[in-house]
Amino acid sequence: MVEQISYKQFFKQYLIITSVVIVVFGILTYFALVSKKSWKNNLRTAVEVTLEENQPGIWKIDRNIEINNPFTLNAACYEARNSKDGEVYKAIIIRVVTNYGPLPAVFVCDKNMNVELIGFSSLHGRVGKQIEATKNSKQIMFWKYKIKDILKDINQ
Repeated sequence: MVEQISYKQFFKQYLIITSVVIVVFGILTYFALVSKKSWKNNLRTAVEVTLEENQPGIWKIDRNIEINNPFTLNAACYEARNSKDGEVYKAIIIRVVTNYGPLPAVFVCDKNMNVELIGFSSLHGRVGKQIEATKNSKQIMFWKYKIKDILKDINQ
């Protein structure tokens, strides 16, 4: 026979399960918010290292610029000052699909929306040289065009 449970018991069990789910979501949200600052700082370091490796002594990275569109998950943007001409550029790190899988690429964009690929973050050796040779591939051209659209939506 099926045992009948009262409404009082049912709502107690429902309350327990619901509170466990809320606590788990709260913990996950907390860790996501705490890790956001670390994530931005590590991406900033990756941009600095890539710029320094490919164009030594030219770039100084400043503040983080928030991106308010769906590419936020795959990209980060920073102000970058060029020490040669003193102009402020935008340095963007974004995940780009290559023949070797998705890799973080660093682009710079000037005030006239001219986008240039500087290099790939954390990529060295033979594979790095092979990918650097494909700087004019259709995938890179796509992202140069797409970065212009991404930067239009940035709030200064």
